[in-house]
Amino acid sequence: MVALTGQGWRRVAAAVVGLAAAGLAVRVLFDSSDELLTAADTLTSVRVVWVVVAVLVEMLSYAARGAASAVVLRRGGGVVGPLTMAAGTLAGDAAAYCLPFGFAASGVVMVGVLRRRQVGAALAGWMFAVSSLFYVASITVLTIVAVQIPGPDNPISGLQTISIVLLGVLALVGAGYALLRRPAVRLRLARALPSVRLPSVRRRRSDDRSERQWFGRSLLAARSHIGAWARQLRTVRLTPAAGLAVFILMMVSWLTDVAVLALAFVALHSAPPWTGLLLAYCAGQIAASMPVTPGGIGVVEGSITLALVAFGGAETITLAAVLLYRLIAYWGCIPAGGLAWLALRGTSRTPEEPAAAPHPGPVSTGVAEVESAS
Repeated sequence: MVALTGQGWRRVAAAVVGLAAAGLAVRVLFDSSDELLTAADTLTSVRVVWVVVAVLVEMLSYAARGAASAVVLRRGGGVVGPLTMAAGTLAGDAAAYCLPFGFAASGVVMVGVLRRRQVGAALAGWMFAVSSLFYVASITVLTIVAVQIPGPDNPISGLQTISIVLLGVLALVGAGYALLRRPAVRLRLARALPSVRLPSVRRRRSDDRSERQWFGRSLLAARSHIGAWARQLRTVRLTPAAGLAVFILMMVSWLTDVAVLALAFVALHSAPPWTGLLLAYCAGQIAASMPVTPGGIGVVEGSITLALVAFGGAETITLAAVLLYRLIAYWGCIPAGGLAWLALRGTSRTPEEPAAAPHPGPVSTGVAEVESAS
């Protein structure tokens, strides 16, 4: 019997999770087979020209997200082009769409792409976290705006409360980040880190000594990681102008994706219910964030379709348009993301290649500079 290594067990676990996710997706599709067959018949009359336009608009959506991530990365000293970041975002989304908890997979893919381009792990993780925060903030603002468009005739209840809660959480996160950017707070963190003392290891029993040594090593590793994170945080300057640019680019990414949904109606010789289009789209994105099925398959289609029908859309044509939108933005993303990942691996730098020069913006590299700033 062949013993599996740690990497082997991870591959087996990934395969099992992937098969389970695929089985769940097939079950969801099977339960809606009648409606899907009717919509598929409607898709036979699609206008190809408008489908091509929708695909190009979806590519523009990823280009905007890539440009936003490139702006964030550059503020930390990393220099990676927006096209590379867009391809990495596409590859990350493809991984996320294949797993129920795909957000973590997307982060792993993006960090891996940046690590192969000589970007430090701390900076890559910071870029992904900040970009994700702006990504969620922009869709939250869109949801708040979308709730106001239909006014009192809004048939989707609860979205306004959800959007306000999300906005409050984002405000708290932003306030916490602003607090950490204060020189006095960073100085206290820097002074607190060296003050951590490892527990004494007494020579009692061998198992007790081993346990204490393991705990000491774990604490030392944790302190080292926290110290690296704190040092990296001190080198980053996300200015208000850069933050505004990132927010606008993320908003463009969302709006172009909404345009793809509208173009799906046009491709089927119809017009969407404009009053509820943005609100239905935001409802679908909130549904997609719940890890019920991989990529929200079945959940997103159902939520967007029901919302649009509630605003007056014809059931058959609406379902067909939503399916066409998902064919472009979801199913088309998976093979395209796989090709993007292969292209990124084929064009990545070798480990011997020198790292890119840091951004010439103002940086703070140590405790002494923090003291002088305070």
